[in-house]
Amino acid sequence: MKIRIDIDDTEHTVDIVKEEKGTYMCLVDGRDVVVDVSRIRHNDVSVYSLLSHGRSYDVVFHKNKSLNTVSVNGHNFSVTIRNESGVMKGKDRKLHEDQALFKIAATIPGKIVAVKVEKGIKVKKGQPLIVIEAMKMENELKSPADGMVTGVYVKTGDKVENNAALLEIDTRIPL
Repeated sequence: MKIRIDIDDTEHTVDIVKEEKGTYMCLVDGRDVVVDVSRIRHNDVSVYSLLSHGRSYDVVFHKNKSLNTVSVNGHNFSVTIRNESGVMKGKDRKLHEDQALFKIAATIPGKIVAVKVEKGIKVKKGQPLIVIEAMKMENELKSPADGMVTGVYVKTGDKVENNAALLEIDTRIPL
């Protein structure tokens, strides 16, 4: 599984090659890294203990409505995690519901039947955004959060592939 992680203003590519009972074989920016991970969850905060190359790291994920913050051994970083195409989708989107920027992707290949928003429009969580027709059924994609539409990448009639970027919502812009 390949993901992109933005830490403050620096982008990193992480390819998780192998997982085995808490041990992850990864390529981080092209370098081999073996990480042993233990997870402890405390209410809305996820706490991890990492061991890599003989060094120990205490990692705490803090979520709020505008961004994800990660504390590593007491130092705070702003973090955004995306899949390889740069799009938060499906399970990834659900894991990061409190992030600041949502890139909405097609969950199935199909045809765009309706685009119900345009760039610059403010939307509420659950508001219909796009309707995709696939296998003679219509699927309505809804906003995962309150925010402003900052990009629309498709129009009615477009054919899209699975995981194609459809639109973007920024939750940092107040309603």
